[in-house]
Parts: sequence; structure tokens; C-alpha cells
Amino acid sequence: MHKLFSVISIFLLALSTTTLNVEAQLQGKYPPLDTPPPPVASWTALVDQTKLPKAPVRTVGASCPTTDEFCVWTCTTCTRPDTDFTFCPNKGDWALTYDDGPTNNTLKVLDALNARGLKATFFAIGSRVVESPQILKQIVDAGHQVGVHTWSHTPLTTQTTEEIIAEVKWTEMAIKQAVNLTPKWFRAPQGDIDDRVRGILRQLGYRIAFWNHDTNDWMSNSDPTFDLKWIPANFTIWVQNTTATTGFASLEHDAFNKSSSMAEAAMDIVLKANFKPQSVAVCLGDKQPYVENVTLPPSNFNGQSGASTGAAGQNYGSTGTGTAGQNYGSTGTGTAGQSYGSTGTGTGGQSYGTIGTGTSGQNYVVSTGIVTEKNLLLGIVCGLIMMILGFVGTI
Repeated sequence: MHKLFSVISIFLLALSTTTLNVEAQLQGKYPPLDTPPPPVASWTALVDQTKLPKAPVRTVGASCPTTDEFCVWTCTTCTRPDTDFTFCPNKGDWALTYDDGPTNNTLKVLDALNARGLKATFFAIGSRVVESPQILKQIVDAGHQVGVHTWSHTPLTTQTTEEIIAEVKWTEMAIKQAVNLTPKWFRAPQGDIDDRVRGILRQLGYRIAFWNHDTNDWMSNSDPTFDLKWIPANFTIWVQNTTATTGFASLEHDAFNKSSSMAEAAMDIVLKANFKPQSVAVCLGDKQPYVENVTLPPSNFNGQSGASTGAAGQNYGSTGTGTAGQNYGSTGTGTAGQSYGSTGTGTGGQSYGTIGTGTSGQNYVVSTGIVTEKNLLLGIVCGLIMMILGFVGTI
């Protein structure tokens, strides 16, 4: 009898755990994670390709042209002031930005920001949003900004126009389903953008975010020689620039364990130097960083966390008002004159067929369901049953 109770208890535990893990992900049929997603005809039609600059699709690892006709950031760090954000315009402001989440490591960064009343911008990968929508919701609920960082983190200049649109729109859809918001800000993997990519993003309604201080902290995830002390050392050097007439924008990564563990120290260095950390939207004065009518709060340097306001179908937290309803690599220099930049690599685009007409009959239509934790109750019930069975087993 005791063996029977043990078997039943183990089964119930496995059931409740598996159920909770499944329900933590977004509902609906999404493309395979971390691979270029399928183009969708209705999304492709949003862009008038006749108006795009004729920049060629680049080959991964190809050398840069002698003349940078199309402002390829990965070749010359070229930017276009009319579309590209690189730094905060006001002296003393500092845009804190984090890429490649959301993951469990994001929570360390989020806790550190919230404890200090700071606001930041998180550029989310669509594949990570599908895996951890509840973490993205925590970011939004705390009043931080969320932007698009593609679905598969593939260098965009190596993709066709149809593939680039799919990278953006699948991620946009996942974010919308997770937090009921549609971002208007975008960051390219590895900063890999040229004028063709800019033209695509402009027609899709996006502004582009770069940075002017790169920690290269992504290397800590793969390079054993990378010293984590370089991260705070860089910030210590950067804050000494008191002659700059503008603010700054730094790039860090919340996806990785080692890099996210250094985010707190970086925040404190910036604060101690009397800079004002903000999200990209706030430091730039962008009053509508989403399609929905949402205004992001500034950092509260008294340590109290504010919340976004607006009607986006969600309630944004304990403070503020609302309508209750709701890289891997880039060029840069580190300390001691060491350069950590790289253009990175990526896979070529794979086609899975247009929506509803995939070559293997797969239908990629996403359900209209929302993120839910409805099976939490089942987990609790299973736990109670296990306790009762355990008690009975001792009689």
C-alpha cells in the first residue's frame, strides 16, 4: 500500500510540475525557436520594396565594401540621425539598455533596477518571449520599456527583405500577446543594419536604437578569458567624461548569468557619478514608445518604483495610474586598450512557407489566447492530494 501511495504521489508531482512549465509559455503555434521564422504574405505586403535602398544582401562573414554607400553599421559604425538613436541628447542622462532576454537572469537585473527606482529599456528576442512571457510582464509592470530584438538573432543584412519583416513581426506578435503592447523601438542583433534594413523598419513604424558605450559583456558567456571586472572598469572610465555635451547610452545583456550579475555594480557607478539613468524613450522625450497609448515613467531617484500609465489592456503596477484593463557582438573597446568587438555569425534564412500554407502543411496561425497561469490551481490541488495520501499512508 505504501508503494502505491508513493507511485501516485510521484505521478501527481510530475503532472503539476509539467503543467506549470507548459502554461508558462505563450499559447498558440509559433515558429521553431532561434531559427529564422517564415515570411507571412500579409506582413510582407506592409513594406513597399520599390522604395527601399538597393543595398545588397550580404553574406555572413563577407568583407566590407571599400566605400560604405549604404551606411552599414557593422562595417563603419555609420548611423543615420533621422532614424537612429545612439545616445541621450541631454547632458547627464544615461540610457540603460539590456539585450537578448527575457530569461531567468533578467530577474537579477530587474530586481537591481527596481530597488533603485531606475527605469531601463529591454530589447527582447521573440524566441525568449515565447519561453518566458511572465518575465516580460514583470518588466512592463515595473514601468520599463520593451523593444524588439528579432526572433532568431540573425544578422539582418544577411537576410532577405521578407525574412527581416518576419523577424520583426513574429517578435512583435509574441510581445503583444505576452503584455498587450506593440513596441515602436527596435535594436538589430550585433547592430547589423544598413539603409535597406532602415527603410524596412521605417515603413513598419520603428525607430532604431544603438548605443555609444558597449560593455561587450556578451563575451562572458563564451570566452573564458573575459574578465568580468572589465565591465565595471569600463563604466568607471565612461563616467569620468564630464566634458561631453550630451548624455550616453550603454549596452549590456540580461540573458546571461555572468553578465547580468554585473549590472547592479554598473548602475551604482553611474548613479554615484550623478548621472540620471533612464529608458531610451524617456531620455529622448518619446511620449509614445508603443502603438498603444502608454507613457513611460522616468526613474525615481528616491528609490520608489513608478509605473507606466495608459490604456494598453493591463494595469501597470502598484503606483501610477492606468485604465485597469492593461548582441551578441559589436565593435567597441574595453579597458587596457583591449578590443572585444566582432561582427558575429548567423545562419541564413530558412523558409517555412507563408502563414496557413506551409510546405509541410504546418499552420503558423497564433491563437488569440493570452498568457495564463490557470493550471496553478491544478498544481495546488495535486499538492494537497499528495499531502492527504502521505498522511493516509502513515496510518
